[in-house]
Amino acid sequence: PHGKVSAADVARALGLSRRTLARRLASDGLTFARILDELRADLADHYLKDPDLTVTEVSWLLGFQEASAFTHAFRRWTGKTPTQMRAEFRRA
Repeated sequence: PHGKVSAADVARALGLSRRTLARRLASDGLTFARILDELRADLADHYLKDPDLTVTEVSWLLGFQEASAFTHAFRRWTGKTPTQMRAEFRRA
């Protein structure tokens, strides 16, 4: 919750240095930022399916300071706003 994660924390939990984690990810064509962004996008999709969570709560759970920043990121990920996506979930 709250999106509070850093590459240093993940590396430490894995028993690696931050640089070693970055090198291993790079060898697979990945970056920590990209993985985090994709995880947030997947979690946003999951959270928006829960009608008990507001868009503001979803934003907070994903670590965004403002709902508008979440909306901007979500539109970048999907081409839609969170409200538009939630409406699609209801129709399905």
